[in-house]
Amino acid sequence: MKIVTHLRQWGMLCLACALSGCGTQLKTAGTTDERVLFVEDADPALAALPFVEDELLIQHYPGAEGEVLADLYSEVGATVVEELPEIEMTVLEVPQDRFQPIAESLAETGLIESVQKSYLYEPGEIPDDPMFSQQTHLAQIRAAEAWDVTVGAEDLIIAIVDTGVDRDHPDLEDRIVGGWNMFDRDSDYSDVHGHGTLVAGVAAAVSDNGTGVAGVTWDCPLLAIRTTDEYGRSSSRKLAAAILWAVAHDARVINVSFAPLWSDRVVRAAAQEAFNRGRLVVISAGNGGGTTTARGYKAALFVGAVSSSDRIASFSDRGPFVDLVAPGIGVRSTMLGGGYGAANGTSFAAPIVSGVAALAWSINQDLRPVTIESAVLDTCVDLGTTGKDNVYGHGAIDAAAAVGQAAETSFVPDTTSPSLQISRPANGTIISDRFTAWVTATDQWGVADVVLSIDGMPHATDTRAPYRFVINTASFSAGSHELSFVATDLAGNASQAKTVTVTFRRSLRSTGGSPSRITFNSPSDGAVVSGNVSIRASVSDSDGLATAEWLVDGTTVFVSPISGESTGVSYVWRTASTSSGRHTVTLIITDARGGQTSAQLDLIVQ
Repeated sequence: MKIVTHLRQWGMLCLACALSGCGTQLKTAGTTDERVLFVEDADPALAALPFVEDELLIQHYPGAEGEVLADLYSEVGATVVEELPEIEMTVLEVPQDRFQPIAESLAETGLIESVQKSYLYEPGEIPDDPMFSQQTHLAQIRAAEAWDVTVGAEDLIIAIVDTGVDRDHPDLEDRIVGGWNMFDRDSDYSDVHGHGTLVAGVAAAVSDNGTGVAGVTWDCPLLAIRTTDEYGRSSSRKLAAAILWAVAHDARVINVSFAPLWSDRVVRAAAQEAFNRGRLVVISAGNGGGTTTARGYKAALFVGAVSSSDRIASFSDRGPFVDLVAPGIGVRSTMLGGGYGAANGTSFAAPIVSGVAALAWSINQDLRPVTIESAVLDTCVDLGTTGKDNVYGHGAIDAAAAVGQAAETSFVPDTTSPSLQISRPANGTIISDRFTAWVTATDQWGVADVVLSIDGMPHATDTRAPYRFVINTASFSAGSHELSFVATDLAGNASQAKTVTVTFRRSLRSTGGSPSRITFNSPSDGAVVSGNVSIRASVSDSDGLATAEWLVDGTTVFVSPISGESTGVSYVWRTASTSSGRHTVTLIITDARGGQTSAQLDLIVQ
């Protein structure tokens, strides 16, 4: 495995990224895709990480033909080494001297949703403090009161995605029910570093046995999944694969004590798949002590660390992505080799939350992940600024209150269908070449999938937001076709079909047409904006212009007719009701032949 390490520092990058945007911006004529190449590098924490320099992680759009993708990978000189079909991810091995050109070529095809590096993550430092003799974190989270209600269910599994676990430790050997070595692809999940054994003991060390330490749960079994090399270093690819393996082997709570994962799309996709399958992923916030604008993702809980006096730990990372905090200083647990010690870090705050989630779930295993999330977050002890904030999230975990809320929550069958809206194409649109359809789907408990049918026949399924589908119009006859979309939630409720009628035209390439030219005049890409923002662009097409369609974050907000071969277009974006952070504005130009060209502009709302 070849590694490249960035020497840039997070602090040096923050201002530059905020003003100009990081990563590679693609504005490719003739495509309708959002920026897909190394978008995670817009986050300075990820941009500074080392990565595997001969490996690309590809997620293609639903509807992209397998044969076309295989030919594409072969043409650019990439070799498929692994498939993760649950998240439509393909792992490609590429020549290291062509890493960037191959990535750019793939991103420009319009078939690829994201091209990501396989970032490398390391567990936090582990202070050696074997003399620490009290587990103050258990009293701090009111574990004893929670244990009065439940000590965990013997069939509710917690997965430890980490450096492995010491299977011979006296406080863990009777708790481990199996595992896997994702790094070497064998069954030896022995701990090669020590980090995973500490994490496992925090969540579920054997308790009430007169020796050692007590876990947050007493009876919940552990699934040990090693994802690291001997130095404790894992990657985006291995972490995602480990989460999916845990799902396939019936883990209900999946602990991932690596960081910074808040912007990693591949891990997010795996967490979303886990959530859709009735699991909950818990992730450590990170020990860099910095602040990010990243918002994380709803399918996982991100956990920061506090001291014994409920003050934020100096090392705990902060930002909108933080959901809650738990004790992370002097957390006493099991150590590699059979001993005990204490450690600091969000890595050990996360398994406290994993343990509490498992306790709450043990009360009623019919509850959904979103209900367990609510039980954990709604009962947090508010710290810092009133309400959710970027330091403490919703506040400090309270095991007794979370278990109490779960005990009082009844399972209510979900009979409400998801809501569904088609963002593009509009009814009556003329499309050609490969076209990307966009829809939005929401549901209180979660959307399982969205299915696109063409003329009544299923064409593609997307299991994660944002919902995008590639349609190769050349595979269909020219003329009128019906596109129909149906969303299904996690309880199996299906929405009413939303349908548009469109016209497939012959490819512009076969008729001699050329893409439109789009140039954004103001504001500049990556600009920080507020209030009413006037977005202006110049557009031209030798075949003549027909319409200009503006979208914000994939949703159509304004469509206007245009004419001639060259003109200026504009849209006033009122940002008062828009959340702060990065947003994508897309301009789609339809020419007189029915061909479409798009360009994107990333803006940061202050």
